[in-house]
Amino acid sequence: YHADMAADFWPRLPVILEHEHWKSSQERGAWLPEVFLRAVEEYHTSYMSIHWFPREFLEGERKLIDQTNLRLGYRLQLREARWPQSVRLDERVSFTSTWANAGVAPCYPGGFPAYILKDAQGGIAAVFVDESFDARTLEVAAPGAAPERAASSSHGFALNLPAGEYDVFVSVGRRDGTPVIALPLADTDGHRRYKLGKITVAPKAQP
Repeated sequence: YHADMAADFWPRLPVILEHEHWKSSQERGAWLPEVFLRAVEEYHTSYMSIHWFPREFLEGERKLIDQTNLRLGYRLQLREARWPQSVRLDERVSFTSTWANAGVAPCYPGGFPAYILKDAQGGIAAVFVDESFDARTLEVAAPGAAPERAASSSHGFALNLPAGEYDVFVSVGRRDGTPVIALPLADTDGHRRYKLGKITVAPKAQP
């Protein structure tokens, strides 16, 4: 009944909803999962406060919770990432990527993509941050209709970086490359960096 009021807030601030007592609502025949989901969409909800014993609600509404978790708040998705297979130490390396926000709410804290090179021992050898792209600017849309945005950046190597093969990771976070936001990617280092592939850094050209 009040979703129009949320329009004054959700573009700038997170919206928190709380539903009626779940069991009481069920007993009155008033509990409708489709209305719950519609509220998440119309209010652009970031948090839903569960108004019942959590374990009972989870067991009784698993399908609804799974559906809600695919839309609640912001959900950053890396749709594509590209970089050269090999690059010389005295050249610049370019990264291009495509992003979308599959959630109902903006990415309020914002965040910048970072590409991290790790050596064979897992040590961080280089961090390249794309400060031209802020995840806060990604638009929200209906389910399955999130608009995509491209990002592109070019970076120089530290000339004392050893030549060799490196693992390429991606993260989203602060301008200094500190990871902040979890991404729905599988191969993580446990610190919100996610492995995408490899790159070979060749020695600089000889004069």
